[in-house]
Amino acid sequence: MPTAKKRINITVNEEVYEALKRLAKTRDKPVAGVGLSLIEQSLEFEEDRFFSRVADDRLGRQEKRIPHKDAWD
Repeated sequence: MPTAKKRINITVNEEVYEALKRLAKTRDKPVAGVGLSLIEQSLEFEEDRFFSRVADDRLGRQEKRIPHKDAWD
């Protein structure tokens, strides 16, 4: 039965592999699962950084602002 998940193949150096292996052992998870978790966390972090830059840019502009409570009335 095919899976809905996509497969990727990555190559890491020995130092990264050993770090993943140690982390996987402490979490009692497979190395691939720990790698996936770290990739997901990194993507969320990058998304947060992007939206933070967008917010900082908007705050730097001199524009009329609508208070939060007024926006939802």
